[in-house]
Amino acid sequence: SLYQEIGHPNVKLVQRLLDRLARSKKNMAAQYRCQALTHSKNGEFDQEEELHRKALAINEALGNKKGMASDYANLGNVYWTQGDLDRAEEMHRKALELNEALGSKEGIARDCNNLGLVYETRGELDRAEEMYRKSLEINEALGLKQVASNQYANLGNMYRTRGDLDRAEEMHRKSLEVSEALDSKEGMASDYGNLGNVYYTRGDLDRAGEMYRKSLEISETSGLKKTSVNQYGNLGNVYGTQGELAKAEEMYRKSLEISEALGLKQVTASLYGSLGNVYETQGDLDRAEKMHRKALELNEALGSKEGMGSDYSGLGVVYQKRGDLDKAEETHRKALELHHALD
Repeated sequence: SLYQEIGHPNVKLVQRLLDRLARSKKNMAAQYRCQALTHSKNGEFDQEEELHRKALAINEALGNKKGMASDYANLGNVYWTQGDLDRAEEMHRKALELNEALGSKEGIARDCNNLGLVYETRGELDRAEEMYRKSLEINEALGLKQVASNQYANLGNMYRTRGDLDRAEEMHRKSLEVSEALDSKEGMASDYGNLGNVYYTRGDLDRAGEMYRKSLEISETSGLKKTSVNQYGNLGNVYGTQGELAKAEEMYRKSLEISEALGLKQVTASLYGSLGNVYETQGDLDRAEKMHRKALELNEALGSKEGMGSDYSGLGVVYQKRGDLDKAEETHRKALELHHALD
């Protein structure tokens, strides 16, 4: 028939057009992803989420599971940065499920690492270590040195949280060694900052300050705004502990300015709390209360019980110093209730 004579070439032509369209849509999804990363660096998380959602919609329509896994992982990172840990876990679980079905070892390692970050942020350290170890094992087997370096750093942070400072330092030194060998500025900045945290926890403030300054220098030279936020805040902690309150305030203010511009709500809340502590120590109780109230407002919006507990504690000290013992007792009781809820 006529259909049999000319139908098959037309079918092939249509298939070629469909293949070309699919490639075009995949490219569009990749472009959305690249644009999203630009917004991430600038702290524009709402725009970043929107673009990752657009990429996900395209990959879902195409049935592109590899692309979908990347999109879910990227969305999980957005939510983790914003402190929305439940949605972050949901996204990373979806990514992991897809990568396990695809047999993508690199993807599985990435998703395990991301879940580890979620669990560590929640304080579920055993689950975090399990995820980090799984990720590290895969990355070492694949020879992915930079990614393995990240796992060393994550394990180091977790050991520091547990109070095992020797193992924490060992992990961060391993991470730094890899970052230096790869000339990874971002990795080195992060590693120096993490070592500073270990020394600060030990009470070795001079070495802590030295590490933070090294990290800050690299961060500012390389345009790493998020790391700069951390190091200004960390230097504020060092100066505050040393009793140099004017310098502490200066560092916290610098950190706060960048943090607010980037939309880092959890960090911003913490910095308000730190400024509140500085003003309380200086005897400026009105400014101290104002800062703790700002911190509390953000932490309530984020649902951060740990942050809210710290804020109520700070307010309790302010009221106690004012002699308003009823309000002091009320806020201290709220703080205790929130801290008990975390156990």
